[in-house]
Amino acid sequence: MADEKFEGKLLFDIAGGCFWIEKDGMPNVQLQFGDTFEVKDGNDNWIETGIEITSDANNNLLFKLKNTNYAGILDGLEVRK
Repeated sequence: MADEKFEGKLLFDIAGGCFWIEKDGMPNVQLQFGDTFEVKDGNDNWIETGIEITSDANNNLLFKLKNTNYAGILDGLEVRK
């Protein structure tokens, strides 16, 4: 039997300083730095990724998803773990 994956939208909790996978308006699965999960790209393909911290041209810190071009505000991306 294949492992079930939890799908939802990526959400950053500013107060807690962590990312969650949210479904039906509730944070359900917490993501830690170093965790691997998948994000859906614009072609409905799932890409294995994780959260990194990088900086922009002005040295502002940004969140970035590994193996993708997603950087900055990541809230609302479709993800699964």
